[in-house]
Amino acid sequence: MRRLFLFAVIFLLLPSVLVVAQTSNVQNPNAMNPPAPQSARQALIEMVFGTAADHLEKHLPDVTRKTFKRMDSGNGRSFLSGFSMLATQAKASGSKFETFETGPTLLTLEEPGIGGGADIQTGRAEITVERDDLVGDEDQIELALHMTRDGKEETLPFIPRFTFSMKTESDVWRLNEISVTVRLPLADPDFLKGLEDRQRSQNEQATIWSVREVTTAEKAYQSAHGAFACSLVALGSAKLPRQGSGAYLYDRELATGTKAGYIFAISGCDGSRYKVVAEPAAPDSGGRAFCSDESGTIRASADGKATTCLTSGEPVPQGNTFVAPHVD
Repeated sequence: MRRLFLFAVIFLLLPSVLVVAQTSNVQNPNAMNPPAPQSARQALIEMVFGTAADHLEKHLPDVTRKTFKRMDSGNGRSFLSGFSMLATQAKASGSKFETFETGPTLLTLEEPGIGGGADIQTGRAEITVERDDLVGDEDQIELALHMTRDGKEETLPFIPRFTFSMKTESDVWRLNEISVTVRLPLADPDFLKGLEDRQRSQNEQATIWSVREVTTAEKAYQSAHGAFACSLVALGSAKLPRQGSGAYLYDRELATGTKAGYIFAISGCDGSRYKVVAEPAAPDSGGRAFCSDESGTIRASADGKATTCLTSGEPVPQGNTFVAPHVD
């Protein structure tokens, strides 16, 4: 869930006004030289994470600010304050922000580690400056988003670019326009491979969870009936003893035997033992096969074959499994 929150925060912050920690702008009255004028990039950084009361409003055109104030809901939360709350929520999530006033990177955001032991994963988002064109009193800043997981850049379903058009008004940089472009390089083999790898990883993780769910349901079924269920349909249709409600396998899609690009089945079952297997529905998908039995240990085979998994599958690290809550 943190991973989804990270992704959502990035895309909520960008369209509204991107960014991050404000650089201190305290002037020393005794200084011989006045501070350099604020750049358009510094103004963009200040807009969301500034500390002054007007850190956002002061960088909007006068006509925009007046319009937003007229849109005040009257409950103490204005249209502009809603934007500022996004930054507060992002900070509260525990993510680490860092901004850069110069150089190729504008913002980095690190997500707290997920998992335990050797399975801790660190997510990182980076916003790079692809173009910064200053012409007279106008500056166009084009930004790109990059997401990485454990140091490896992830392929997004699309490649977004954001252009912030800044213009000076009363000697202050104001955000005049935001434009967003989305590119889908459908003929790029590397892009397509990245999408395929991403989907395969998601399907495998969902399948590990599903196999764990079946083993949990089997254990509950055996405890109540004195024997294991020999089919997914039986697990999904048998009623729990308490008040005759619910089912041991409450995921109806999984009970049909197909889910997340995998085919599931229970085999080798005689009531005292069972085996649950999951094979990729598409044999050439490159996905692993997964299996388990009454021991509860989940194993995997790289060739995608259930028979290989049952005979010589490698155990899946416990940190990569998920025990689904059982619903009465």
